[in-house]
Amino acid sequence: MTDGSGRDDATLAAGLTRWFAHHHDLPGVELTGFQRPSAGFSSDTVFFDAAWTSDGARHERALVLRMAPPGDGTFPHYDLTVQWQAQQAAVAAGVPVADPVLEPGTGWIGTPFLLMPRVEGHLVGGVTHRDRWLLTLDDSARGALYRDFVAVLSRIHRSDVPLDSAIPRRDNGAELDHWDAYLTWSSGGSPVATLVDALGWCRDHRPAAEPEPALLWGDARLENAVIGDDLRVRAVLDWDMTSIGAPEHDLAWFTGLDLTMGHLFGERTAGFPDRAETIALFEGHCGRPVEHLAWYETLAMVRSTAVMTRLGYLQRDAGRPLLLPIDDNPILDLLRGRLS
Repeated sequence: MTDGSGRDDATLAAGLTRWFAHHHDLPGVELTGFQRPSAGFSSDTVFFDAAWTSDGARHERALVLRMAPPGDGTFPHYDLTVQWQAQQAAVAAGVPVADPVLEPGTGWIGTPFLLMPRVEGHLVGGVTHRDRWLLTLDDSARGALYRDFVAVLSRIHRSDVPLDSAIPRRDNGAELDHWDAYLTWSSGGSPVATLVDALGWCRDHRPAAEPEPALLWGDARLENAVIGDDLRVRAVLDWDMTSIGAPEHDLAWFTGLDLTMGHLFGERTAGFPDRAETIALFEGHCGRPVEHLAWYETLAMVRSTAVMTRLGYLQRDAGRPLLLPIDDNPILDLLRGRLS
């Protein structure tokens, strides 16, 4: 089987078998059950099972392989070293991650990769108020899950990142420049006018001061966390957008998504703390007031809509149906309403 990129299962299995033998002295490892959980424009993710015999005992592991997308993707650059360094810093701060191993070389399967155990648990869907598992919980349980997520998010920001880390450091000025360049690149030079206007508004209204920089997850969504039966986060996934900057960027990505979903569906998940309590929770964990959140949320909406628009271009070019229209995306109405 192949994903259409030339990365067929047999080639991956052969290369990984050699890698296990070389790095872990497991010459007889059996790799089976290769499957891709999604199309993966931001990464190429493959689930598989590994089994081997050691000291007369049979061992089995469910594993996840993560690679750069084989063709055009969501982002212009894809650096697995950055993702690995961010997770190493986060786990040292007590953040649950999938404990990935980095292979920076291309000699095994033709590309660098991350390899990690598959963390068992619940994956919440993108539309939380329709998620089947969440609907089995009562309001109190959903609130407990949400509060633990906010606690984990704030814990990421207390990570100690080495000065020689490759994780990009961007103050708000550099962040604006970064997304200005992204709008041009992602659209082939013809960005959506509302996104250009909204980013210009963010530049004109940039706060005069910003908090101390911290490690950022980058894509802070419940959808990107594995949740255990105890309602606690078991693993923080998808570090593609990690950077070092103002912690408000992560909070605003999370709260901005909540505002966006409320705009699209007219409801939110029962039991989840409201905006005021979410901010208070975050402030309690970080020990300081949240500053200029409305500005960070507007920028987060620009960023998230830019990424969504890029995905729209890729889906269109691949002949796949679009989740939302590119030029008439209803989220653009929400953005326009914030630019007064």
